[in-house]
Amino acid sequence: MEEQNHITKMELRQLKYFLKAQELLSFTEAAKCLNISQSTLSQQIKQLETELDVSLFNRIGKQITLTEPGRLFTEYAEKSVRKAEDGKLMLQDLKKMKVGTVTIGVAYGLKDFFVETLIDFTEKFPQIKIKVIYEPSHSLYEKLQQARVDFVLALHEAEMVPYFTYKSLFSCPMVLAALAGTEVSYKTNISLEEICKLPLVIATMGYDMTHTVHRAFSAKGLSPKFTIEVNDIPTAIRLVNSGNWYSIFIKTSVLGTTLASVAIQGDGLMRCAKIISLKGTYETEAIKEFKKMLTLSAKTLKLS
Repeated sequence: MEEQNHITKMELRQLKYFLKAQELLSFTEAAKCLNISQSTLSQQIKQLETELDVSLFNRIGKQITLTEPGRLFTEYAEKSVRKAEDGKLMLQDLKKMKVGTVTIGVAYGLKDFFVETLIDFTEKFPQIKIKVIYEPSHSLYEKLQQARVDFVLALHEAEMVPYFTYKSLFSCPMVLAALAGTEVSYKTNISLEEICKLPLVIATMGYDMTHTVHRAFSAKGLSPKFTIEVNDIPTAIRLVNSGNWYSIFIKTSVLGTTLASVAIQGDGLMRCAKIISLKGTYETEAIKEFKKMLTLSAKTLKLS
C-alpha cells in the first residue's frame, strides 16, 4: 500500500511539473517557480515521457515547445490535477464536518433516547446526512460486521465478540408499564409473581429484550401469560394505554409516553445501553462527534 501511494504521489507531481513547464515553455523558469532544481524537473518530465512512450516537448537548445501529444496531454493533466485538488478539499471538508454521511443502527428500545441526540446533532451539523436503521439487535450486529452501518446503539449484555468495540452509556431497568390511574400504576414496585396474575402483552421485535424477560421469569419457575405478542413497541404501548393489558419495557421506552412505570423486584431485568463499533474501521469526525453527543446525552438522562 505504501508503494502504491508513493507511485501515486510521483505521478501527480510529474503532472504538476509538466503543466508548469508547458505554461512557461521554459524548464529553467518552471523549476524556479516550483522551487526545485532544473535537473530534477527535467528528470521527472523525462520519466513521464518514458511512461507515456511519447515526447511531450520539442527541445531545441534551451528552447522548448509542446509537441502535438503534449498539447493533447495538457487537458488530461489539468483535469487530473484539478480532480486531485478537489479530492483534497473534499477530505478537508469531511474532516471539518461540512460533508459526509453517518449510518447508525438503533435498537427499538433506545429510539426515544436516540431521537433527542439526532435532533441536536442535525441542528448543529445540518450539512451531514444521517441514515438511521431500526432493527432488532441481532440484525444490527450483522450489518455492523458487514460494515453496512458506522456504529450500533443497542442494549447489550451478551458475550463480547473480538471484532467489536463496546462503549457503555447507561444502565436501565426494565419496568412494568401500566395505564396511569389504574390500581397497579400506584405501586412503587411489583414482584414477578404479581405480574404473572396480570393480562400481559409483549413486544417481540427486540429479541434481546424478550429473552431477558423470559429468563427472569424462568429463573423463578414462573410462566406469565402473554395474551398478545406483537412485533412493534408502539402498538404494545397503545394496547397498554387501553387499560386492558400491562407490559414490560425497558424504562427508556416508557419515558416518552403517558404510561406509568412500576419498578420490578428482583435481579436480571437490568439492561445496558452501549455504542458498538467494528474494530479497525476509519471513523470520520462526524461519527466521533455523534458518539460524543450520545455519551453526553446519556449523562443527563434521568431514569428515576
